[in-house]
Amino acid sequence: MLQFAISMTFGMTVGVIMCLVLWLNTKFSLTEFVTIIGFVFLSSIVWTFTEGRFTDITLLALLVVWTLVRILFDKWRTFEKILSFAMSTAIVLNYYIYLTFIGLQVARSEIDGTNTGDLSIARLIYMLVYLGIIAAVFFIVWIQKISFFSNSWVRDFFYHEDPKVKSNRTIIFSVLIALTVVIIMGIYMSLGVISQNEKAIFYIGFEFFFSFTYILISFSMLKILVEYSILSDVSEQEKQHQKELKSFIKMIRAQRHDFNLHLHAVNGLLEAGKYDECKEYVSKMVSETEYVNEVLPIYDTSISAMLYAYRSDAESNGIKIHFDITNNLKGLAPEAYEINRIIGNLLQNAIDAVSSEKDREYGIVVKIYESGGSSVIDISNKFFGDISELSHVFEYSYSGKKNHEGLGLSTVQRIAESYKGVAYVEMDEDIIHFIVRLPKKNYK
Repeated sequence: MLQFAISMTFGMTVGVIMCLVLWLNTKFSLTEFVTIIGFVFLSSIVWTFTEGRFTDITLLALLVVWTLVRILFDKWRTFEKILSFAMSTAIVLNYYIYLTFIGLQVARSEIDGTNTGDLSIARLIYMLVYLGIIAAVFFIVWIQKISFFSNSWVRDFFYHEDPKVKSNRTIIFSVLIALTVVIIMGIYMSLGVISQNEKAIFYIGFEFFFSFTYILISFSMLKILVEYSILSDVSEQEKQHQKELKSFIKMIRAQRHDFNLHLHAVNGLLEAGKYDECKEYVSKMVSETEYVNEVLPIYDTSISAMLYAYRSDAESNGIKIHFDITNNLKGLAPEAYEINRIIGNLLQNAIDAVSSEKDREYGIVVKIYESGGSSVIDISNKFFGDISELSHVFEYSYSGKKNHEGLGLSTVQRIAESYKGVAYVEMDEDIIHFIVRLPKKNYK
């Protein structure tokens, strides 16, 4: 009965470690919880049959299988799964260092002639202490809703438009993870040698606290790396938005400044009885203000500024952009800068496609409207490519054009899907429509 209690305590400790890691690092689902319950019983059974001698190797193998299965079902969040594996592995190895530490204490008591039953009770008490501490930490984290990373850290950190930035971040992240696991594994592997030392209890106790401290520091460094990188990306995007916004506001101020001059000109033409000239003059005034009026319905000025900037850029290349905006994009799940990334990538893709062809009569049409409780962004242009390639347009690094990385459309799809939205392509004869549907903030 006592041995059964020890094995169950061991299994529960491993289970709580996994729960803690998942809660800190990933989206904690019911499926994950059921899997961990199975892990608890399996760990307890392995401990019972091996008497605690080979559970370390078995547990590490099970953690590897568990991670691979999770990656198989959700490839988009691969690095999230790798991080949870690394954290679980590091903490489980720390737990084994602790078990070795109390095992040596029990062995020393046995040499002193202590009753075997009392030794088992002592082992159980030590294990319950660790379980109590890790369970307390988990419940504090759970109740306070503390998370190590935000839910969107994977897409914000790894899926960068610049392939060099993405590659560098992947390498640095992988090196830090590997270094942490290797160092903790090295400490664990040294237990057999240290246990032969006369001061084994002291050294292993020191290694237990050192490994625990190192785990905290290494994963804190990862958190700093991720958060600093994401903050840097947002700062760069904000700088670009501010630049576009200043240009937009400058243009509006110029229009206001010219308005009085236009009124004087119109008044002069009317007084002179030059009605045809006045009509032509007013028509030119209206065409100038239409550019701004078409994008003003958007609630966020930075989005309006970006649309105006793309329109100016397109017209400098002889491409007309027509706007039909009946939804202001307010209250959507994505932030304004993410909406800008979606629209910006789609517009840039359309400009690149049209600018390489002579036929520019259709130009580019931007429609923003509401449908079925979602905001719909529909950007269309004449299609000049191979229709058989359309099934691949949202794939990462795929591009139908030369000297293009193929990152824009995959970024659009990734942002949309991360907020439970959708991005897809529709054909209307020779016109291609890139459509993104985005939900409101209460989509959860």
